[in-house]
Order: sequence, then structure tokens, then C-alpha cells
Amino acid sequence: MPNKLHLKRTPEEEAGRRLRKKEKKAIKRRRHEHDSDEGKSRRKRSRLSPSPPRYKWESDDEEFIGPEPAGFSSTKPQRPHHNYKPDYDAIQAELEEARWREKLSSAFDEDEALDSLEARFNSFAHVPMHWGGGAQKTRSRPNFDDDDFTKLDPMTMDEEDYIEWVRRGMYRKTHTREYEEQQQKKNERASRRAKEKVIQAETERLEKAAAEERRKKKREKENRKWAYAREEYHRRWKELLNPSTQLSASDGKMRFSDIPWPVLSGHRQKKEVNVMEDPISVSLDDLNRDAIASFLFTSCSAPETGAGDRERKERKDKLRETFLRFHPDKFEGRFMQRVRPADQEKVKIGLANVVRVLNDLMEEGG
Repeated sequence: MPNKLHLKRTPEEEAGRRLRKKEKKAIKRRRHEHDSDEGKSRRKRSRLSPSPPRYKWESDDEEFIGPEPAGFSSTKPQRPHHNYKPDYDAIQAELEEARWREKLSSAFDEDEALDSLEARFNSFAHVPMHWGGGAQKTRSRPNFDDDDFTKLDPMTMDEEDYIEWVRRGMYRKTHTREYEEQQQKKNERASRRAKEKVIQAETERLEKAAAEERRKKKREKENRKWAYAREEYHRRWKELLNPSTQLSASDGKMRFSDIPWPVLSGHRQKKEVNVMEDPISVSLDDLNRDAIASFLFTSCSAPETGAGDRERKERKDKLRETFLRFHPDKFEGRFMQRVRPADQEKVKIGLANVVRVLNDLMEEGG
């Protein structure tokens, strides 16, 4: 027997189908109500009035009185007349239409079932490897050695993974003792790795602490070097301004490096035990902005807008004091006769460099 061809209904056909179903239900309900009402009325009449005796020569034709008058109306439906001839063509057409609607209804139900099945399949996010196409090259394989593999959902596995999942489960059931030994070794390895991790973290912490200690000592040493150089700077200027020193050192033997320049390289460092003292080595290139600002102040940059008035005042006082010491006219009038003739031109250039840097620092907000 050939299979039925089910066509998907259009919205108009579906609306018509629903309307016809409602009509059929209403017709059935009315027929049921009519039959139930007629049965009740018959039982009631039989109880109230006994039926007259029927004779053999009586027939149902004698009960028929005649057609109902046109103006007469009754809520009870009348039985069809014995001479009534049904319209078989209309009945056949109605039956065919009902069968056609039933076919459409079944086709629509099948479409709904297929739609729900498709939605169910589409809800799965996992795509097996053998259906993944090019994605299978980048798919990460599960770790078969991990116990979490046995806790995975087999519905999301491909054939190879599922076989391994079953094999591992059967092995755990049939080799309980071996599995417990493996778990014990695994726990020991995990404990050992945890201890190694703690030791490594402690080692890194100690190394960081040692490196921080070395940096701290280096900063302290650097700060001591700068502090000693600044003390030497002020001490040498006091000796240079001392009247007794001026009278004893007026023979013109002062060199360029003997002048206490406001830079770190212009002063000797603190002498250590059993270490020879290095001679002072300073040049014109050392008299630059960064070297002078670093020597005079802790920070090379200009003070911020929110800095305290005391800090700004101290900065200005240092610049003014240094400017008065290295002013070309005053320095040449007081100390140039004590400088060697070969170094006098170099000293003048150095004085000009220092004054130019001091002017720039004062303009920056010193």
C-alpha cells in the first residue's frame, strides 16, 4: 500500500481546519444533547401515561399525522419524514472534505514532531570528531590518564573516546587493587609536587628578599656617596673663602680640578681602609644641567605646584648661593689670580656653563 503524501498546511488552510474542527465538535455536541433530551422525554412520558396496547394490524404509518405547519416552531428537533430522500452527493462531498482535512491535520502534526526533533538535536553543543570536518585538527584530546575523564558525559564523546571511557570503567571494576595502588602513587606524586612547589615559592621569596636587600644597600651606599660629596663641596668652599687660605695660596698654582665644582665627579669619595685615594677627574662635559641639578637637589626636576613653601624656599636659596659663588665677575676678582695661567680659560668656560645651568633652573621655578 503506497504511503500517504503529507503536505504542510498554509496559515489559511490551518485556520480553515481549526474552524471546521470547531464546527464538527458543535454538531456532535448538538446531536448528543438532542439524543439525551429525547431519551429523557420518552422515559418521562412512559412513567406519566401508560402506553396503549398495540395490535398486530397497527403500524407506524398510523402514527404519522402530517407535516408540521409553517408557522409552528418547536425547540425539539423533528424526526425526518419517511419519504425524505437524503442528498448523497452532498454527503459524499462532506465526507471527502473531512478526509482531506484529516490528512492535512496529520501532516501538520508530523511537521510539528519533526520541528521539535530538529530543535532537540540543535540544542547539543557538542559535535563529534568524525562530524567536525576541519575542526578535528584543532580539537583537544581528553587526558586518558586523568580520573576526571571517567566523570565526563559519554553523550559528548566520539567513538574513540567512548571506547576508552568504557575500557577504563571496566578496568577499575575488575582491577580494584591495582587501581588503588595507582591512586596511592598518584597521591604521593601530587604530595611531592606540592612540596616542591612550596620549596620553589620559598626560594623565590628568599631570592626576592635578597635582591631587595642588595638594592637597598646599593641605594644607601649611593646616598652616602652623594652626602659625602656634598659635605666635601661645602668644606672646600669654606677653605677657599678662608682669608688665611687665600693669603697662603696666592701663588697661581690652582688647577681646574681644584675648584669645588657643583658636580659629583668634582669631589673625592670617602677613603676606605688600605685603598689609595683616586685623584679628582672633572671636565667641562661634566658641568651639564643633569649633573648640577642632581648634585644640588635630591630630584633633578622642578618642584611640583603643590610642593611646600619651605621646600621651594630651600631650593631658591641653594640656587642663589651657588650663583653667587660661581658668578664670573666675583669669581675672577677673588680667585682667578690663584689659578694657573694654563687653566684660566678653561675655568672661565666652566663658570659660564654653571651660570647658564643655574639660570635655567631658576626660570623653571627653582
